[in-house]
Amino acid sequence: MFFFTELSGYMFNCFDKASYQGFEVHIVKYPLNNEAPFSFNLNKNISFYEKDDYPSQYHLIDLIDQIKPGAIFISGWIDKEYLKAIKNSLFSSKKILMIDTPWNGNIKQTLWSIYFKFCKKKFFDSIWVPGIPQVKYALKLGFKKEEVFNGIYTCNDDIFNKKKHEIKARNNPRKFIFIGRYIKEKGIEELCNNFIELNSKQDNKWELWCIGNGKLWNSRIQNKFIKHFGFIQPDALTGIISKSDAYILPSNYEPWGVSLHEMVSMGKAVLVSENVGSSYCFAKNGINGFVFSHKKENDFKIKMKKMMQLSDEDFDQMGKESVHLSKAFSSDKWIKTLKEIYD
Repeated sequence: MFFFTELSGYMFNCFDKASYQGFEVHIVKYPLNNEAPFSFNLNKNISFYEKDDYPSQYHLIDLIDQIKPGAIFISGWIDKEYLKAIKNSLFSSKKILMIDTPWNGNIKQTLWSIYFKFCKKKFFDSIWVPGIPQVKYALKLGFKKEEVFNGIYTCNDDIFNKKKHEIKARNNPRKFIFIGRYIKEKGIEELCNNFIELNSKQDNKWELWCIGNGKLWNSRIQNKFIKHFGFIQPDALTGIISKSDAYILPSNYEPWGVSLHEMVSMGKAVLVSENVGSSYCFAKNGINGFVFSHKKENDFKIKMKKMMQLSDEDFDQMGKESVHLSKAFSSDKWIKTLKEIYD
């Protein structure tokens, strides 16, 4: 049983696979986010429950008693009713916290970790996080090493697979691709401005393809070499991605970033901010692309220019390295971890 806030396509893919591995999956979720309205294929082994229909801890506890799940997974601590239900339910089941926040050691996080360790940790048996940046936080929250599981996020490797979508022809012009919400945290405005400036000095012009939606959509930067697609469902993305050359994710804050995993799985060179949590395993500077720092003046622009000057052979080699790095996580590994937690 999963208590979720915002359900994504890549998480649903994992739930879908779990249902075919003998798991009965029940998901309590918030309404779909208008900025990312993922569509989900109905599966008779997956039951959805709208959070609005279970507004209090008592409604949730009644649902738990009705389903009698072997394990309850709760996504973070934003929803207080989820936490109360976990705390006050008398039904005996494993309780697992899921977070994607990396440890940064600020005062607020430090105080919360102390409070959680002594007041909330006792209600959870284990914790499931995306990767190494979040493991440190899990330990700070009071979980023991053996109670911490890795790999909560993984891309849909059935969809994002280089072998299925490989295009041999060279792209002309070359194309950057950005996939993410149009919000300040994603760095979409800085991306467009840097691109326009650098591209104006290029003899061989590039294009920037941007996919997504969000608060900044209406004020998006327009240019004849920038194409804004809007939100596109994951299974319709691959045809567009295949025609691009390099993925850019310039986030100022990005706890994880599954889109980076999707892009390396498709064999793309990458240009990402060091603030992208998943960059520690999916982006190696100078190997499959470049990692830049917002703290270094013009580093983003310098690395973008460097990528625009790469040869065909460079892109080919970086693409191969990306596919190799993409194997760190997979939906099969996700199922294996789920079984370890459940058992």
